[in-house]
Amino acid sequence: MNIDVEHLETLLAIVDAGSFDDASIDLGITPSAVSQRIKALENRMGAILVVRSRPVVPTEQGYKVLRYARQMSLLSAEFARELAADKPLSIALGVNSDSLSTWFSPVFEQLAEIDDLSVEILRTDENRGLELLRTGRVSAVVTATPEPLQGCISKKLGAMRYRAAASPRIIKRYLHHKTPEELAKTPMVVFDREDPLQYDMLERVAGAGSRPSGAVHHIPDSLKYVSAVEAGMGWGMIPELQLPQATGIQTIHDQWFADVPLYLQRWVVDSSLLNKIDGILVTAARRSGLHLIA
Repeated sequence: MNIDVEHLETLLAIVDAGSFDDASIDLGITPSAVSQRIKALENRMGAILVVRSRPVVPTEQGYKVLRYARQMSLLSAEFARELAADKPLSIALGVNSDSLSTWFSPVFEQLAEIDDLSVEILRTDENRGLELLRTGRVSAVVTATPEPLQGCISKKLGAMRYRAAASPRIIKRYLHHKTPEELAKTPMVVFDREDPLQYDMLERVAGAGSRPSGAVHHIPDSLKYVSAVEAGMGWGMIPELQLPQATGIQTIHDQWFADVPLYLQRWVVDSSLLNKIDGILVTAARRSGLHLIA
C-alpha cells in the first residue's frame, strides 16, 4: 500500500501538537489543509485514525499508522542527512525514573556528541513503558519485560538491585530486631500507587498476604523519594546505585533486597541513529554496576 509521506507527517504533527489548529501552525499550512490531509489518509486506510478531541487521541488503527509514520520520519531524516540536507534528527526514548537518576548520565554525555539531534525522554515506569513503544510514541524503551513486542528486538541491560533501607531514626524507633513483624508496622514510602517493590518485599519476608499496618507515603520522584526516606518518613526500596550518595540512609537487612531486570526494546528498522543509541544505552547500562541477568 502506497501512503503519502506528507499525510503521515501531518498525522504526526496532529498527535504531537494535540490539535488540528496547533498542527497547522507547526506545518505552516491552514487548519483546513490539515483536515483534508487526515481525511485523505483515513480514506486511504479505510479507518478513522484520530478522535477529534482536545487533545487529539489516536484510535487503535491510528496508533498502528502512527508507529509506521514515526519510523518513516526517522529513516527519511537520516536519508536527508546523507544527502547533506539541513534536516535535524529527532528521537524519543522511554526511560524509567530510577534509571534516569542512576546509570543514565553517560548516555546524556554521548547523546550530546551527536550533532543536530533532538532527544525527547519520556519518563515511564519500567512495567508500563511498552505501551509507548507499541503506540509509536517512542523508538526505544527501558523495560522490565524481556519478550519483544512484534516488530521489536529486546536486549539485556542488567538488573537494578534495590535494598530495603531507612534512616537511623526509623531503624531505632521501629526496627530494633529487624524482624518481618517490625517491618510490617514501620511507616513505608512507595513511589506511586503502581509501585510494587515495597509490597513485594514485605510479602517475601513476612509471608504471602502481608500488608503494611503503618503509614504509607507516596513520593513520585526518584530523587525526592530518597530524600523522603532520608528525612525519616519511612522505609523504602532504594536502588543500590543511589546508596553511596544517600548518607542519611542505612540498609536494614543484608538479605532484604530485590533485583529488577531491565531490557532495552526498540524498533527493528535499519536506522543508523537507532543502532547507535542502542549501543550507547547497552554499554552505559553494563558499565554502570547493574547486576548481570542470567
